[in-house]
Amino acid sequence: MKKHHKQHRPNSLNKRAQQAALPFKLLEQQQIPCGYERSFKMSPGKLLSNRYLLGISLADINMDDLHEICCKLKMPKSLLAQLQKNIPEANLVFLGFEDDEEGTSYRVYLEYWDKICAEIKQAPHKIHPRLMFLGYKWNIQHPDKQAITEYTCYPMLNTSKILERITNIYQSANNNCAVEQVLKIIRRAARQCADRMFIYLEVGEGNNLRSSFDLNIYKSGLQLQDIDDVLIDLQVRYKIREADLSRIQKLAGSRLLGHISGGTSRNGEDFLTLYYEN
Repeated sequence: MKKHHKQHRPNSLNKRAQQAALPFKLLEQQQIPCGYERSFKMSPGKLLSNRYLLGISLADINMDDLHEICCKLKMPKSLLAQLQKNIPEANLVFLGFEDDEEGTSYRVYLEYWDKICAEIKQAPHKIHPRLMFLGYKWNIQHPDKQAITEYTCYPMLNTSKILERITNIYQSANNNCAVEQVLKIIRRAARQCADRMFIYLEVGEGNNLRSSFDLNIYKSGLQLQDIDDVLIDLQVRYKIREADLSRIQKLAGSRLLGHISGGTSRNGEDFLTLYYEN
């Protein structure tokens, strides 16, 4: 059995590399410009580092080309239909990839930030929560394993309110594994910003267990190496191999820290994801 597994492992790795490269290849073929953001995801006993997002302005891509790209990524028809229905008011689209032990997956996100800004500019007193992203996700090997994720923006929250809401997310799930470290990162970022305000989102996926947050802290100017002490605490708490985290710190330590996302996954598992500028 060991010999059989070893014989097939190179082919498996090669296939995953091809899957990871495909979104880049498709955009390059169409000469579509994009932004590039990497991330790593920590959860109990696991660190996933082969994850990325490619951001595309909808002004730079026509709908036929986007449809073709989604089809070549083998986006399930049900998700593609939803994407086409919800794209008119979006301003950006993102292509994402994640390599997990359980398989690889693609993601396509629609962003509605311009719509939110226009609405608030027109009526500044109306700062109720609004949909900011829709995420369409599917397992490449098993496309029936799919999800639509909603990211709701809570505009104009100060750091104190953000910390309060994040604490409630962890407490509601009876999940306090990483909460102290998360709050420490956010407080550190807030000290770098005069207005102490960031774009804060809460995340859900219908009826499953997903309950999490996403916070954009790009404007803080923090680099990944500025939170090395917190990452080491998280590595210990999540029981992740020291060498795995050290590899990321060496490769990306000087990169700008972008988003921090955490809470409970759709499988009920605690997680924390850090996005950084590539």
